[in-house]
Amino acid sequence: MAADNIPEVVRRLIAERIDSIPELEAILLLRQGSTQPWNVEDTGKRLYVSPLVAAHILHVLTERGFLSCSDDKYRYEPDDAKLAEAVDLLATTYSRHLIEVTKIVHAKPSASVRLFAAAFRLRKDR
Repeated sequence: MAADNIPEVVRRLIAERIDSIPELEAILLLRQGSTQPWNVEDTGKRLYVSPLVAAHILHVLTERGFLSCSDDKYRYEPDDAKLAEAVDLLATTYSRHLIEVTKIVHAKPSASVRLFAAAFRLRKDR
């Protein structure tokens, strides 16, 4: 399957809400283990990242509507059914076409580049 054949829903989800492979892997990890709460340390160990990086990823994914957090425990709990369906499709697509999905994620400009570019974007309201 060529990258052009990745479902548009998956492309849009990555474009709008996923900035890195560790974020993507964290979403899928917590989705798979949705019956248990996840803490920073356990998540970091499973993703092979430091607790500091894991904490950042979990915080960002909570802000973006993928997770809920209570007492420093995180659960996969999408904001709405549409997001949950998109993640389900992402999981299926990623399991079958890992390289193509990975290329799409890596092709995105980093968050810092996007923020820098946004600072120079002309706005009609000014």
